[in-house]
Amino acid sequence: MALNTFKHQPPVKPARRKRRPNRLAVWINEVMGFDKLFGSDNAWPIRNINRILWVTLLLVLYIGLNHNAERLVRRIHRTRTDVDELRAQATTLEAKLAQSSKQSELSKRVFADSLLDSQSPPTKLIVSE
Repeated sequence: MALNTFKHQPPVKPARRKRRPNRLAVWINEVMGFDKLFGSDNAWPIRNINRILWVTLLLVLYIGLNHNAERLVRRIHRTRTDVDELRAQATTLEAKLAQSSKQSELSKRVFADSLLDSQSPPTKLIVSE
């Protein structure tokens, strides 16, 4: 004779709530006609339109930020090149000024105006009161 045992029943799953139709998805479906494109039984793009639009927005944002970063890098490179050129020009002008302010260079320029450089040292004037 067999033992009497309790019959184990599978746990009862709670009833799923029916999803409310997404207003944006319904509107896009009305405008674009995705039912005709995908069929009414295969409406996964309509159910997931929020996710699709969110990912699309993130992609557009990523592309825009990438373009902005590349433009900024080009601007920095152009500015760095300009600064290097200006620094070289300033160094050249500084060297020319230092060269032209030497006494030998001054005497050459003054000689062109028929003025001669004094060979004797300057004399000190003493004023008596």
